[in-house]
Amino acid sequence: MATSEFSSSLTEYVTRLNVLLDDSKFFSRDTFSYYNASNVTKTLGDNKYFQAKHTLTLHGTDGNAVEISDAKQLAKLVSDEQQQITDDADLRKKMEVLKKQLEKNAETRAFSDFISQHVELLPELRNVNLFEEKLWKSYLKSEEALFDKVVNQWRKTESRKTAIEEQAASESTQWERVIDIFNDRFFVPFRLTAKNRTRVVLGQEAILQLGFEFLDGEERKPVERGPLLEVLSNGEKKALYILNVLFEVEARKHGTKSTLFVIDDLADSFDYKNKYAIVQYLQELCEHPSFRFIFLTHNFDFFRTLNSRGVATYDNCLTAQKNGSAVTLSKAAGIRNPFLLDLKPHFFDSAMKRVASVPFIRNIVEYTTGEASPEYTQLTSLLHWKTDSMTMTNADLDRLFAVIFTISDSYSAPTQKVVDLIVEQADVAASAPEGINFENKIVLSMAIRLLAEKYMAEAIGDDSFLAGITQNQTHRLHKEFHARNLGSVQQRKTLDAVVLMTPENLHINAFMYEPIIDMTDEHLKKLLLDVKSLTNAGGS
Repeated sequence: MATSEFSSSLTEYVTRLNVLLDDSKFFSRDTFSYYNASNVTKTLGDNKYFQAKHTLTLHGTDGNAVEISDAKQLAKLVSDEQQQITDDADLRKKMEVLKKQLEKNAETRAFSDFISQHVELLPELRNVNLFEEKLWKSYLKSEEALFDKVVNQWRKTESRKTAIEEQAASESTQWERVIDIFNDRFFVPFRLTAKNRTRVVLGQEAILQLGFEFLDGEERKPVERGPLLEVLSNGEKKALYILNVLFEVEARKHGTKSTLFVIDDLADSFDYKNKYAIVQYLQELCEHPSFRFIFLTHNFDFFRTLNSRGVATYDNCLTAQKNGSAVTLSKAAGIRNPFLLDLKPHFFDSAMKRVASVPFIRNIVEYTTGEASPEYTQLTSLLHWKTDSMTMTNADLDRLFAVIFTISDSYSAPTQKVVDLIVEQADVAASAPEGINFENKIVLSMAIRLLAEKYMAEAIGDDSFLAGITQNQTHRLHKEFHARNLGSVQQRKTLDAVVLMTPENLHINAFMYEPIIDMTDEHLKKLLLDVKSLTNAGGS
């Protein structure tokens, strides 16, 4: 029925009806319609108004008044007035148009039957929402006492609800404590918020909804999780994933059961600020009487940090080594300053540790006197093949050691060439049992690179090219070897492996010697044999 055609017909009908009402003697469109008159007639009759000898005076628009003394007289007056309006030809014509539109289907026909008996309702249909409002008001008015009771109860409930929500807002959920820990400890470009905290406290929702505020200087802007993850670094993403771990840990703090936490490479991808935040948190957790921890990591710097903060003790540190089908656990060694605690004290009495000390000593010279010092140049000739690599003896190395550390002593074979000692000890390392063998791996790497560079330099046969190399010698020789298309396919593959594996093993400092410990002996032992096969040299 809510069509433009029906609305237009209804407007015409109501307009004509209003004209007739304005011309009516007793009726009015605004205050006393004939619908109101019918209700008055019925009400007075039901309440025996006229039987009580009361009369009713109607004032007409012409200034004359009519006194009504019984119900029949009133009913006839109202009926005559209604008839005069409804018999209007123009109004009846417009009513017929409405009826045609109201007889299109069963529902509209049923409505038509009803409205034909109550044409006084047609004007109300011009504003259905207002008509609906009037109906509701009439229903509520008829049950005013009950309605007032409901309203009063609702007001009391709202007041109590407000008080409960205010109390809930002052309480802290376990999730919020975790969020506070995260926001306070981690360095990320966003802050976490609890979006529905009050509803969770009230038990209206079971799961807390996390909100994210992206931080840019003093500005904060809400952002959804998906777009946020697109701009975070791997370390920042990992910090966010730690949130679930934090919640589990905080939940177990309040329990009575003992908990064993197995933590695998927790610090991977973290920047240093967040790595230290994790370490500090672990330090606090270690003080909990019901918590025990096993840390698994390839990151020796992370272990040293745990050790320095008292989270993990050196005595309880074991190193896992896979040998064939078995995994062995051995007491950790060479993790905390291996040069100072192990290699340097045995420089004169252990051939393997003496050779392994060379990269560390060169680093110390580099940091103290610089790369231009003669000591640095001499030590470099023991790590890269130079024209003078075969000139340094053990006695020369002893004198250099004395200059750097002011410690005078002598090695048992003073005239032996240091390069020969390196290759000799590499052979010893190649036949040693599998294990961590920290110094063995350094010596193997040194021998491999020296022999490989010697082979490439001799194959290139260009002394001026070799003399012109000031840095990245292994890579420069390797590139030139390939550029000149030297060697066989297999020989080039062997040299590719040398370039890939040995530099990180020899550029040793406080952070870079971990790759040696993490690498098995097997790879370096095989590579030494491969390099020897292409040089056909067992020594110098």
